[in-house]
Amino acid sequence: MWLSSGILYVFLSFVVYVTSQNYDNSCDTPNRDSGRCISIYSCQILLNVVRSKDPTQVQFLRESQCGFQSNPLVCCGRYSNYRRELTSRPTEDNNFQNEDQNRNRDRTENRNRNGVLPDRTSCGRQTPDKILGGQATSPDEFPWMALLQYRKSNGATPFACGGSLISSRYVLTAAHCVTGKILTAVGRLYRVRLGEWDTDSERDCQTQFNFQSCNDPPMDIDVERSIAHSGYSDTNINRYDDIALVRLSRSVRTTNFIRPICLPNRSFSSPVGRELFVAGWGRTEYASSSSKKLKLKVPIAESQQCLRRFRTAGVTLRNKQLCAGGQAGKDSCSGDSGGPLMGTFNNDSAQWFVEGVVSFGARCGTEGWPGIYTRVSEYLDWIEQHVES
Repeated sequence: MWLSSGILYVFLSFVVYVTSQNYDNSCDTPNRDSGRCISIYSCQILLNVVRSKDPTQVQFLRESQCGFQSNPLVCCGRYSNYRRELTSRPTEDNNFQNEDQNRNRDRTENRNRNGVLPDRTSCGRQTPDKILGGQATSPDEFPWMALLQYRKSNGATPFACGGSLISSRYVLTAAHCVTGKILTAVGRLYRVRLGEWDTDSERDCQTQFNFQSCNDPPMDIDVERSIAHSGYSDTNINRYDDIALVRLSRSVRTTNFIRPICLPNRSFSSPVGRELFVAGWGRTEYASSSSKKLKLKVPIAESQQCLRRFRTAGVTLRNKQLCAGGQAGKDSCSGDSGGPLMGTFNNDSAQWFVEGVVSFGARCGTEGWPGIYTRVSEYLDWIEQHVES
């Protein structure tokens, strides 16, 4: 989308937080003991874990998170059971297919028929560093974010679009990021970067509770092939079917900084006014503005008003597209072309899904002109048909 660098940098200090629906409610701890979802400052045993470097204890803390409301929320259970679990719990297996298969079994089954996409027990989760900091742009926030890198004819290799990791092998992005004008304006897509936060530093660090933690170096993976939707036409101003998959040259293993986001439920649609998030580095086929990952909340816009507004510009929208934003200075300025419009599931404020893919819009942050996104729930069959093991 078109960007305004001045507006973009304002968002570097824009702090938001996730509101938990389970605050002070009953919950199940990772060891299946009953507990309450409360502030971590009211749960001394888990507060002590924050200061620990033991990977077993830190993993238990990750699985105990249940939201954020001014302070981090954790599922706090009986002290005796924590003592047993914190000394016996195995460390995390860093593989998409081998995460805890028993957690959240009551969630909607993943509709993927070929087993390539992760099920709901292993997607859309963030590490507690995001929860235990509340920073708008912490290094481990939105670990599914991807940067798409291109090769120009002169040998330059710019980042020009974004995307979302949806499995160990596939990134979801926009069709206009892999085909059409971008091939001559920027170059051919050849690599994807995962686990990035600040493109100006080799390793990103943050300090919490007087303890400095640093992320892993970002991972650059070659592209095996890109798959643009056959219905997309770069010459069509409406940008129908602006969705694509990027198959990586190899599978990636999940880390604290690289994880897949969930796909939405079939035919899911957020109500008007619900606030979702866009995130990214402000990379498009036309401009780039920030070295650090940014985020912003944007509300779902009323579809008929949006349709009428864009019709005045000669654009005809349809149900497979959705509108969000449209407030002065608050559009997808913080996002990337091809990046996600995302939110959390209604029954779990800690698990994220991608609802839209950044497609196009008017000049960034123009009041009354929402951003246009490809509605992912309308393309689940297409995604399933094109992912391979």
